[in-house]
This record gives sequence, structure tokens and C-alpha cells, in this order.
Amino acid sequence: MWRTHHPQRKQIGENRKMAKKVEEIKKNKVIEILRKEYPFEKILLGILGAIVLVLGVYLVEGSVLEIRYTDFWIFNSDFKVMFFSIFVIVIGAVSFLLSIWPFFVPSIGEMKKVSWPNKEMIMNHSGRVFGFIMIIGLFFVVIDFGLQPLFTWLVNLGA
Repeated sequence: MWRTHHPQRKQIGENRKMAKKVEEIKKNKVIEILRKEYPFEKILLGILGAIVLVLGVYLVEGSVLEIRYTDFWIFNSDFKVMFFSIFVIVIGAVSFLLSIWPFFVPSIGEMKKVSWPNKEMIMNHSGRVFGFIMIIGLFFVVIDFGLQPLFTWLVNLGA
């Protein structure tokens, strides 16, 4: 007899379902915000990555930027300071590379479309270029030797 229809139990179940839906919507909005790309974030990441990279290099170099006046466990020996400095350099380099990587992604697809020359064509064109450079170099040497007496005469004329 006590198992009769209770509207309160039904309401509690509906409230729980509604709370779960609201929680899922909140999670989805947080994930949506985290996944959204903002136009300035890559630029900011690149700038901060470059700054961190420079700071890491200064820490390794040691005369411009130095860690001292601390008893923190990671800075109590020269080896640990060097390890930390290299870690800072790696973090800076990775963040800088992550910021510029999207600019190179379209290039990879385009590079796959390029028809690359074979070895014979490369050797042929390289030989032509080096031959032309040798001819132009020889031309300038001949002009220099030919005009050297004239320039010597002009220099002696003024002396």
C-alpha cells in the first residue's frame, strides 16, 4: 500500500535529470570555450615563447641573468640551475614553434603537389648556373685587369 503513486518522487527524479542536463550544458560550454581559437592567442604564445626562450638562454649564459638568494631545492647546485635553464629553453622553443606551426601547415599540402625534378635535371641546371657564374666572374676579372692601368694613372694623377 505504501507503493502508491507519489508525485514527489517523480518530481525528485525529474529534478535530478534536469540537474544532469544543466551540468552537461555547463561542461559543454567550458569545452567549447577551451576549444575555440582566438586570433590573438597564437601571436601571444609566440611572443611569450620568444621571451621565455631568451630568458632561458640568459640563464644558461649566467652573466646577464642569474638565480641567487634562494634555498629552493631546484636551485641549490649549479647542475640543477643548468637543468632548469635548459628546461626553460625547451619550453620557450616548443611554445614558439607551436605558435608558428599553423602558418606552415598549408605549405605542407602545397609541397606535396609540387612535381620535383629528377637527378639529371638538377645536375643539368646546377651545371648551367655554375657555368654562368664562372663566365660572369671571368668577365669581371678581365674588366678589372683591363681597367687597372687607367685607375692607377688616375690615382697617380691626383698625388
